[in-house]
Amino acid sequence: MAENEPTLEQLRRRRDEINRELTLVNEDLRVELDTDPEEQAIQIEQNEVSVTREDNLRRELVAVEDQLAELEG
Repeated sequence: MAENEPTLEQLRRRRDEINRELTLVNEDLRVELDTDPEEQAIQIEQNEVSVTREDNLRRELVAVEDQLAELEG
């Protein structure tokens, strides 16, 4: 294994971190919109950030799980 490649334990920890972050992002996405239009605009913008973050985390999770499968299999 190359020196800069993550260990099995590092990958497992990162997978767990990603799953915790996804749980938090999903909680953020379930927030009900405020009645104030200005606050709604802010919430919608924050929602877009959360969706992008979720997409990035899911892509990273797939990559980590692929690396884990290679090391474990």
